[in-house]
Amino acid sequence: MATLIPINGNAAIEVANVNGVRISSVLLQAGFVHSHSLLEFGQKGFKGDSNNPGSISDVFARVGGMNATGNVSTEHMVTINSSNVIIDNVWLWRADHDILGQEVSNSRNPVANSLVVNGDDVIAYGVACEHALEDLLIWNGENGKNYFYQSELP
Repeated sequence: MATLIPINGNAAIEVANVNGVRISSVLLQAGFVHSHSLLEFGQKGFKGDSNNPGSISDVFARVGGMNATGNVSTEHMVTINSSNVIIDNVWLWRADHDILGQEVSNSRNPVANSLVVNGDDVIAYGVACEHALEDLLIWNGENGKNYFYQSELP
């Protein structure tokens, strides 16, 4: 699986206001420079197209776990600003242990939220949010649906 790591505080993937964009089978990993989001899907207010929705399938995000030499961080793992997006199987994980298998404290590998949905009419089939330090999931959009949700507190 391809692994994308932002290195300059940017998002690993930024999607413009375009219909029908499909992101699939990728691991997003936080870098040593703090990012606002690892995946930023569209800009707030973009209506999207229900006949040609965007999709995020089999996308995983990791904050920590593989770093032994310092903290990695992001504010949000995935942010969906566009409307009419389909989510299918995402696992958004803040590591509760490091590469040596030792438990991490809340100050290590900080991330506020796993998933933030600002778009309307977003449908999710399989969302797992684990160990974020604030709200695991923030769903601001209207008319959304979520058919499977798994969470684990830090």
